[in-house]
Amino acid sequence: MNDIYFPSKNITSLKHYLIKLDNDENVKSVLFFMADKEHFSEQELTPVLKNIKKPIIGGIFPELIFKSTRKITGVLLIPLEFELNTQVIDLVTPTETIINQLEITQKNSIAPSSSLFVFYDAFSENKSSFIEVLFNFFGINPIYIGGGAGSLDFNSFPCIITNSGFHQNKAIIGWTNIKIAIGAAHGWESISFPLKVTKTDKNEIIDINWKPAFEIYKEIVELHSKKTFKANNFFTIAKSYPLGISKIDAEKVVRDPYKTVSNKLFLVDKIQEGEYIEIMNGDRKTMLESAKNATDKAFSISNKKEINTIFCIDCITRALYLDEDFKMELDTIGQKAKISGILSIGEIANTGESVLEIYNKTIAVAIW
Repeated sequence: MNDIYFPSKNITSLKHYLIKLDNDENVKSVLFFMADKEHFSEQELTPVLKNIKKPIIGGIFPELIFKSTRKITGVLLIPLEFELNTQVIDLVTPTETIINQLEITQKNSIAPSSSLFVFYDAFSENKSSFIEVLFNFFGINPIYIGGGAGSLDFNSFPCIITNSGFHQNKAIIGWTNIKIAIGAAHGWESISFPLKVTKTDKNEIIDINWKPAFEIYKEIVELHSKKTFKANNFFTIAKSYPLGISKIDAEKVVRDPYKTVSNKLFLVDKIQEGEYIEIMNGDRKTMLESAKNATDKAFSISNKKEINTIFCIDCITRALYLDEDFKMELDTIGQKAKISGILSIGEIANTGESVLEIYNKTIAVAIW
């Protein structure tokens, strides 16, 4: 069955299509994505979700992608022909409790050929610990694909969606014994020497090379960009200059700085104290090349003879950076098939080649 998109807030139509999917014997599970702008309320949607028997997982994201077009409002339903073993994870519970819950609910989900969908509250403080626990439990066997839900106001709210309704400070996982083909890339290139992160606090970098973090960042970025940071333009400049965490024999993991206060850099996702970073930059050419690389990798892995839809998780800040040229990125991915997906706040894409990480400013392409 084809993906379904609703441009309006017609709860009656949404209910109709969810019931239709619930009654379709070819549909085993449903990915449910809703754009942050003008979305259904918990009061409207929860009773509808609770009446659906088949597993529903997803969330509220800054924007959606449907038929290779960016959507700032609406709902996207992606029917799956495979069943998901789902579980809601409370991100504020202790690590030991999460492990115990996984051992009970997912005890039959450890298999060499499988995939795991992961959607999480992007602004929960414990998301990094959750990702580490997830990888320690499932290991390198499954393909991991997913992303961070939420709003660009950078505050946590009930943004994870399941059959039981809306959830805040939670994650939803869905395991399947289907092997998904994925590719991921970011296209950002270093413009600095390695810099040591010498003091952090949660998602804040306080010092780099034992000096105030923003002072170091400001000096390098202003020299390269020929622009000057002012009181109200940090994000306008910084969206073109993410940080890259150096990894041995692997592509750098990108991190997004989104504001500065008292010479600190505030990030969407953490960088550990003691890690080495480089300041990155890209342009339209490198972004489009990375989109092509991610797509080519997914297609090279997939053994499907006929591919009707590509599932894409693209970082919302890539779209903000490319602006009107973002359509070119979608056109690059969608040369062989139409795209459905989400613009997320953090991306999950792992094929077992490295430790599971939350990425920023990265594009992930999946085929199943």
